[in-house]
Amino acid sequence: MIVSVRNALRHYQTEAELRSLRARARREIIGESRPMQELLRQVIKVGGTRARVLIEGESGTGKELVARAIHDASERRAAAFVKVNCAAIPRELIESELFGHERGAFTGATGQKRGLFELAHGGTLFLDEIGDMDLNAQAKVLRVLQSGELMRVGGERPIKVDVRVLAATHRNLRELVGTGEFREDLYFRLAVVPISVPPLRERPGDVGLLCRYYLDLACHENGIAPKRMSPAAQATLETYSWPGNVRELRNVMERIAILSDGDIEIGDVPQEIRGDPEEEAGAPVGGDAVVQFGEGLSLRACPSRPSATRSSARSSSSG
Repeated sequence: MIVSVRNALRHYQTEAELRSLRARARREIIGESRPMQELLRQVIKVGGTRARVLIEGESGTGKELVARAIHDASERRAAAFVKVNCAAIPRELIESELFGHERGAFTGATGQKRGLFELAHGGTLFLDEIGDMDLNAQAKVLRVLQSGELMRVGGERPIKVDVRVLAATHRNLRELVGTGEFREDLYFRLAVVPISVPPLRERPGDVGLLCRYYLDLACHENGIAPKRMSPAAQATLETYSWPGNVRELRNVMERIAILSDGDIEIGDVPQEIRGDPEEEAGAPVGGDAVVQFGEGLSLRACPSRPSATRSSARSSSSG
């Protein structure tokens, strides 16, 4: 009876944790479309393992959110989640950033520094834009993944690390392997479980949900009263292709929230999204003509209408 009760409690605790993980993942990864539901299923399934994951997708699709959700769904969720953008670190500094260095290892190394692998010990290291990493650094990352040990720059003894590595890229690593720009052995080490994040154009049913979410978020973060969207404005946003994906959508909704005077109407949607034709050059504005200045044309070369008006006024007053 004691064993049965213990098993029932363990099963209840596991189910409760799974429900909590699903709820947390849904808060971070917004979407009700079939591609997003499949993505959530993969995140929850792989999160409970120790497998390395390669997250692929276009820029702005939310690869970092997926990596964070995988970490939160893992047994390492109470430990550190350390992220690094491999494309943003100069080639000569990438090894020092990842593995650390000893004092005097190079000019400017005035003290010992722990690298990101050490800082992520017991937790998760997220290597974003791994496809832009230098080949020399790739070889050293591979060595750490194989041995579980690293060597600081200028160091003399190996340091053991326990790190789960998640990687992401907007580039096709298989093609980079073919051209010799990415190590094949590192690719297979990283892509134990590949996950693809769909672009926004492949889940148009989520656009309205994302627009409302980021509109509310922008209002909250900027101290603006909550705003609603008209059906016409929402329909226009939903038919746009969003080449910049969720990142572009979030920026647009913040711009709309800040610049609109009240609830969101179709006129508040940026022109590039509405697709309205540009105003014709020289069209009347406020009862006056718009003068189009060509390149290199100075004000001195333009018709002097205000002067003619003043001269006419003086003539009539003197008469």
